[in-house]
Amino acid sequence: MGIESHTPDCSEERASRFSDLCKKMKSTREKMEEETLIFIEATKIFSLEWIQREIEVNVPPLKNEGYSENVESGKDKLNKLSRLKEIHSQIPLIVEENLNRDEYWVHRNQLLQADTSRDYLEFKKDRMKRGLTSSIRMILGCAAEVFANLKDEDPEDSVWVKERGRRKYICILRFSDEMTASLDRYFTMVEELLVLGNEVNEIEKKNEERER
Repeated sequence: MGIESHTPDCSEERASRFSDLCKKMKSTREKMEEETLIFIEATKIFSLEWIQREIEVNVPPLKNEGYSENVESGKDKLNKLSRLKEIHSQIPLIVEENLNRDEYWVHRNQLLQADTSRDYLEFKKDRMKRGLTSSIRMILGCAAEVFANLKDEDPEDSVWVKERGRRKYICILRFSDEMTASLDRYFTMVEELLVLGNEVNEIEKKNEERER
């Protein structure tokens, strides 16, 4: 009697492949979430450093004149120093509020599990970067109010504009190297998620066709 060969059922192979793909997608999404937090932390550092440089350039130093200064001048300087400390403590919270949003990060939704084209992917990546850039401009805009308070004058209109009741920085803005590298890594994983999602979609289509 010959030995009967055993050929795995195609449906079993698809089920196994489907399970593997789902695990890979979950793992990729987890890595993307980690990268999202890395980008946000890098933005906090970038924003604090940027604002500190702007303060040094735009705000006169608060000199200590000893006991010769009058009481009102002393109070004014204390208020300005307090405002500087306040903005430094607020920046991390402002960055979180503006950047840690599901709408910016594609891995936090299910859109890429569908049959997504490369053109649409590039559109999503470009839209995401523009959205992040706009939010970061709003984050930097909070510094305008500090400058106004410390210099007792309005910020330059050529540098700031009002949007949604808040100031927005409108000059050239370049991400830090850390932010750019993080976003590049994220976009690479977006493409990986796209490939996995499309394969999952193909398996689901075949299963639907078989059930008809």
